[in-house]
Amino acid sequence: MEMGVDRVKVVVGNTGLGYYKEVESYDKYIDLRYIPELSMIRRDDSGINIGVAITISKAIEAVKECNQHGFHIEENMVYKKIADHMEKVASGFIQNSASLGGNLVMAQRNHFPSDIATILLAVGSLVNIMNGLRSKELTMEEFLRRPELDSKSILLSVKIQDWNRLMGISSGTRMNLLFETNRAAPQPLGNALPYLNAVLMAEVSHCTTSNGIILSNCRFAFGAYGTKHPLRATKVEEFFTGKVLSVGVLYEAVKLLGAIVVPDDGTSNPAYRSSLAVGFLFEFFSHLFEANVELPDGYMNGYSPLLSPAKQLDHGKIPTLLSSSMQEVELNRQYHPVGDPIAKSRATIQASCSLYREAVYVDDIPSPTNCLHEASFTVHASQCGFFF
Repeated sequence: MEMGVDRVKVVVGNTGLGYYKEVESYDKYIDLRYIPELSMIRRDDSGINIGVAITISKAIEAVKECNQHGFHIEENMVYKKIADHMEKVASGFIQNSASLGGNLVMAQRNHFPSDIATILLAVGSLVNIMNGLRSKELTMEEFLRRPELDSKSILLSVKIQDWNRLMGISSGTRMNLLFETNRAAPQPLGNALPYLNAVLMAEVSHCTTSNGIILSNCRFAFGAYGTKHPLRATKVEEFFTGKVLSVGVLYEAVKLLGAIVVPDDGTSNPAYRSSLAVGFLFEFFSHLFEANVELPDGYMNGYSPLLSPAKQLDHGKIPTLLSSSMQEVELNRQYHPVGDPIAKSRATIQASCSLYREAVYVDDIPSPTNCLHEASFTVHASQCGFFF
């Protein structure tokens, strides 16, 4: 943003500087944290409005509070899983400094692989943008696809809509809501950007003419797999809608999704990222199948449901398919003593300086009075002097 001769940057926590290095200098920074309208959280029957200057950690707390005050089990479950996923984004220090709006602006402008953008896209969130003196409300999908925000536009707030109203669920509706968020990263909890993130949800109900399960209102969002923005797999959503879930239906959906989630050229591990999306989709529906159902192309489904049919729609009790095993290792003394465990000779020396006191390391020694510390830094002027 240019104002006269000054170059100005609008920031909140400015944590994006740790990922996108500034290649040009700014004369002034405008801190949005001191604008009350951008730091407000409002709840009503239509959903929850979160100002863009709210930190990610405070946004997580607000979503958790919605989980505690929800009137429907499905609504509570959605808010809880959204908060749980957001807690896996970055470290606690970044969550306390970075803003919700900054994360979304980086995703929209710089194609940042944001987990939050994927979540908000899947749950039908709305964003409010001000351009000059006019404000405009856009869906998250419209916001991500529009041209990059310029110096005349600013993001004001994000609205997570009431889930029951968005999906058209009433208290008397005999449907169950399945909702799951996923992310795969080198470090699953914080600090590592994901290879792929996904949000999967669908309404399911028992078919009255068969023993199957009918799918409706599916919403599948995938992001951070090497494209500019997260996207919804609308073709897969439309394919599932109104169908009775079967292995054949899921098999066709998996093939369709594999052709949609394709990373851009130059993305690392493209096949792995695509396979993650397919795996998350299969895992999302797998607990609803009967055992030993034959798959297309002659494959067999060896999955055995651990829950009774009445409990298979319980989204909170999906079984974990862990199996036990035992391995026996026979010791061979042919090359004895090669292979025998040996104590490290310097272990006791490293553990203590003597038998009666602990080791003393440099970092544990208190700094003396008037201790001089050295710090390296760069300057724009060469051959300049420093005065203390």
